[in-house]
Amino acid sequence: MPLTTHHFNLDPKQVTIAALGLLDRQLTLGGLPARYSELSFIGGLGDVINVNRESRGIPVQAAGITAPIKNPITGDKNRLAAASDRPLPADPRLAPQGFINESRFAVQLSTLAQNSTVLSMEQIAFDLRKFGSQVLTKLTRGFAEYFDDTTAAFIKANITRSGLTAAQQKAVGGDVAVSIPAADGTAANMSARALALRAALVDARMAMNLAQVPTSERYLIAGPEVEAILLKDPEFVAVDYSGDTNALRRAIIGRIYGFDIVIHNSFGLEAYLFHKSAMILVSACPAIPMGAVQGSIQNINGIATRMLIDYDYGRKADTIGLDTMYGLSTVAEDPDYSVRGTAIGEKFVRGLKIAITETAPAGG
Repeated sequence: MPLTTHHFNLDPKQVTIAALGLLDRQLTLGGLPARYSELSFIGGLGDVINVNRESRGIPVQAAGITAPIKNPITGDKNRLAAASDRPLPADPRLAPQGFINESRFAVQLSTLAQNSTVLSMEQIAFDLRKFGSQVLTKLTRGFAEYFDDTTAAFIKANITRSGLTAAQQKAVGGDVAVSIPAADGTAANMSARALALRAALVDARMAMNLAQVPTSERYLIAGPEVEAILLKDPEFVAVDYSGDTNALRRAIIGRIYGFDIVIHNSFGLEAYLFHKSAMILVSACPAIPMGAVQGSIQNINGIATRMLIDYDYGRKADTIGLDTMYGLSTVAEDPDYSVRGTAIGEKFVRGLKIAITETAPAGG
């Protein structure tokens, strides 16, 4: 009789890479923040990682020429100017020297996110045939749902310009408040609700532009209530999904005024607008413990994750788990950041909130 062998034969490194690939594809809201990870991190939960803040462009200066340098020979097609006929510029032409000035900010590793599953010898022998679909996707699906919900809570608590002074809000705009009529099902009412919301989105777009927020990778995050208002708007044009599977998996339902619209059930009658660089997810992995049977630490697309495979002798079962240490943070501007002569400094301007209130009809 042949010897019984384990039919999975798992390679922790390959399994971890596969897990991170699955996780990245399953994320919706959790896939929006910028990411930074460290695999060689020496520290623990509660420590901080310093992240470079991307600097702005090096300014260009026109200098060094007081007057155009022209050919002094004019009116004679048969005579060409000699090199000595062209005078040297009076001023130096040396370009001003800029500097890549990337400041740093600290992000605390505030949470240890982890899940695991126990696989009994009976399950392995009789029930499980496809490790990827039956085990691995369930572990990563749990992480995706966790990061989506965690990111939603973070957006609601932190995407706001309430920290700006009155003078700063005058320079770059603040959060937007809008009142819309309560729904009554009529066509005129649906148009009025959508018009008020679209006007608020235009104000929000202006505030983003005033703050010099990049125009690409802008997101509008909202709940089903806002989605319904937009979808009932005759002026709204949905995204054509035919060639955009990325839009489907990111839950993008359309695009309006330069913002990709992402809907999540964590939000009510409210909306948040921000650039991808407004938030950052920083992750690092604990070391593989000495007592683990097998383990691997990998980094795919900016997410650092550890997989541990162990054996429970008491229950005669394998245990497989994923974990990571992470922290979420908003990204403020450089200390010397200013707009139209108004000092902004290290304030958050890469996103804002639209507060929506419904008003009862007149005489109601």
